[in-house]
Amino acid sequence: MSNLLDPDITSSKHTLQGNNPLVLSYNAVWLVKSGTVAVFAVATLNGVSQGGRRYLFDVEPGSVLFGISPTVEGQSYELIAVAYEETQLLEVDLQQIIYQDDSVSKQTLTEISELVEQWTERCIALFHNTNIAFSSIDSTEIKTPAILLEQLQQFQAEFLVCLHQLHQQEEEAREVQFHHRLKLNQQASDRSIGYLTAIFRPQAAEFLQEGTNLLVAAGSVGRALGIDIRPPASSEDLNRVKDPLEAIARASRIRTRRVILSGMWWKFDCGPLLAYTAETENPIALLPVGSNGYEIFDPEARRRLPLNAQTAQLISPVAFMFYRPFPEKALKALDIVKFATRGRTRDIITLVVMGVVTALLEMLVPQATGILIDHAIPDANRGLIFQIALGLMAVALGSIGFELIQSIATSRLGTFANIETQTAVWDRLLKLQVSFFRQYSIGDLQSRVSSITRINQILSGAVLGTIFNAFFSVLNLGLLFSYSPQLTLIAVIVAVVNIIVTNIAGVLSRQKMVPMQEIQGEIFGLTVQLIGGVSKLYVSGAEERAFAYWSKKFSQELQLMLSTEAIENAITFFNSILPGMSSIVIYFVTISLITQSTAQGGAVAFTTGNFLAFNAAFATFVGGATSFSNSIIQVSEVSVLWERAKPILEAPPEVDDSKTDPGRLSGGVKLDRVSFRYRADGPLTLDKVTIEAKPGEFIAVVGPSGSGKSTTVRLLLGFEEPEEGTIYYDGQDLSGLDVAAVRRQLGVVLQNGRISSASIFENISSGALVTMDEVWEAAKMAGFAPDIQQMPMGMHTVISEGGTNLSGGQRQRLLIARSLVLKPKILIFDEATSALDNNTQAIVSESLEQLNVTRIVIAHRLSTIRNADRIYVIAAGQVMQVGNFEELMAQKGIFIELMSRQMV
Repeated sequence: MSNLLDPDITSSKHTLQGNNPLVLSYNAVWLVKSGTVAVFAVATLNGVSQGGRRYLFDVEPGSVLFGISPTVEGQSYELIAVAYEETQLLEVDLQQIIYQDDSVSKQTLTEISELVEQWTERCIALFHNTNIAFSSIDSTEIKTPAILLEQLQQFQAEFLVCLHQLHQQEEEAREVQFHHRLKLNQQASDRSIGYLTAIFRPQAAEFLQEGTNLLVAAGSVGRALGIDIRPPASSEDLNRVKDPLEAIARASRIRTRRVILSGMWWKFDCGPLLAYTAETENPIALLPVGSNGYEIFDPEARRRLPLNAQTAQLISPVAFMFYRPFPEKALKALDIVKFATRGRTRDIITLVVMGVVTALLEMLVPQATGILIDHAIPDANRGLIFQIALGLMAVALGSIGFELIQSIATSRLGTFANIETQTAVWDRLLKLQVSFFRQYSIGDLQSRVSSITRINQILSGAVLGTIFNAFFSVLNLGLLFSYSPQLTLIAVIVAVVNIIVTNIAGVLSRQKMVPMQEIQGEIFGLTVQLIGGVSKLYVSGAEERAFAYWSKKFSQELQLMLSTEAIENAITFFNSILPGMSSIVIYFVTISLITQSTAQGGAVAFTTGNFLAFNAAFATFVGGATSFSNSIIQVSEVSVLWERAKPILEAPPEVDDSKTDPGRLSGGVKLDRVSFRYRADGPLTLDKVTIEAKPGEFIAVVGPSGSGKSTTVRLLLGFEEPEEGTIYYDGQDLSGLDVAAVRRQLGVVLQNGRISSASIFENISSGALVTMDEVWEAAKMAGFAPDIQQMPMGMHTVISEGGTNLSGGQRQRLLIARSLVLKPKILIFDEATSALDNNTQAIVSESLEQLNVTRIVIAHRLSTIRNADRIYVIAAGQVMQVGNFEELMAQKGIFIELMSRQMV
């Protein structure tokens, strides 16, 4: 710069205003003395600007501006400097600077070279995010003024070429964007028309979907099932997913199951399916059409094809079934009924129609009996007798056929309802908050889940058909009334007495069933605990005490069960004598009516045929009433089972539509003044705790037992919700995030981490798409690789449930390897190395030090956290000290007390 200000150099000064741009001519250099200018490039033709200016960069005071060669590949460009404010420029001829003397000093050449390099770096920065690349000028290679000018001219020419290429690429990109915008506008118009069309033709909705072929096909299957299918979340690492459908199912919060298509499967109702073509493996949707048959929806061609024996050969035999989840809210009984019966309208209509038709047919039997007795037999009308016989035979065959259809409809409705609700219940159970499971034992929870199955079995079995038949038998009341209003009153009284006795029995039975179900849940839970702790029972010699405790509960259950059965037996006995007793009353009243009518000299109240017809209709009516009565005890059990299952169905799921996807986490974690207690009336486990870990930091949390360290981990994982304060991941409030998506991006090892019964490879990979080399790398980082190599089957060695055939240290190293295999940005270890020896501990620590990840470690062994960036010392639920290892060792406090105990 000092050379540019040399008084011997001829220069011209320019005062540049914002409305007076300066064209940067070739072979000139401008020094910005004050102010700031923006540099633009503009295309020219015959000295006339073509198009708008293209902004390049800003130049500040103390920097220089160079011009460029005006023409390249027939296209002319020029650089223009525009001042932001009043700017002072000093214009100098570049050749005059260099050739002012016969010889140029090395210092002058170096200064000019650095200015040229600075300018070229600004120009090159324009192409950093493009596929256009060219070399800068290296000032160290400039030895003479001639080389400097030659390289500057070459650079300027190359820069102009690249600028022209960039301009062409941007024009092409704008053209592509324009056509894409036109396409989107056309799609929007087509969708608008399609939405209107879909009102009358629902099948047209498939052609309106957007996304990948797999997403469109899955959307078609979901639409047929009433499921909202969503694209994979932004936080999902698709490179780690074995099947892209898994990511879609996770984003849509549904479950899928792999099924095999065999035989003439398309002739049966298998529900909507997602499949793939056999040759190209393109996703397709298999959608039911009508009562029997399927159609193929091809998202690639956006068309539907009939599915038959020929087109079935083009489909891969492996398909996927989707399971509908419950609505993400607290569920009521009506919600369950709507959910279970969705799509089964045809079966419900069949059930009702067949019940009505059967009841109407059965009403013909009493009428035929009356006609037979009063007219056909007395008149010896053989033709009429023959017609009545054929009619009754037709009624009998028709009733059998209609009842068979009704039974099939009942079975279909019950089977599908059981499948839908049972899978949805398990899905709901797996989506509940972790704190929910703290309220129930494993066995009790299993008993409550089984309650839904039991309800389906009761309602979908003979009970449902019996209730329908009993309801339709009420139609006989009209027929009874037509024969004799007085006797019909007796039938009504009999029915009312039956209902009263049945309801009383139902109430008594329910009073026994409620505690019986509770005790059964306790027994299930106790059984699981006793089986799980059988080795401990043997060690302590407590087998007899355990059996005594279990038998006490079981005897209570038996007493309640016997009481319930006694009530059921009483109802059965009552219903068995009710028809006979009611018939005695009917006969007695009938005789009284006839006697009274004869004594008064009037007509006989009843003909023989009418009486027998009434009696037959009455028998049907009473039979329906007693059938209903026999079912009332089982129906009362449904209400008890529903109360057992309600906590599962009414508990809100952990994630709902209000939760947002966290995206890809970078590693920032913070607990901001968090307070928490396990019970509303209990003490604070954590009291205004603040812990922060920035991306890449190693944070340790230490403290005495019971101080709240593990509770901190549970809060970080979303297992519990803070009473006060906020937990942040990358500045996002955890309470508003999809917690499952957050956990998938964490590497976690808990104190009570469980190992599944599977191979070592399967345990470490945990179902993720990882290679054998990646699993070995994770095992090596965890110090577990030497142990695996010594095993006979290596990575394929099968581990028992809970890892009982591994040592404590091996189990911990396996869990550490599992947490590392997906290379998460955040690691959370809760006493993850407590069972490791010093050598293995050093290997794990050294491996973790090499990772650029955030680490939050809960540790009792303080020697493992020497290299922590910050150590938080917690006691009585509060942060007492914060600092690194050296700082805390130099302070008096809890940390040095803990350290001194371990040294002793």
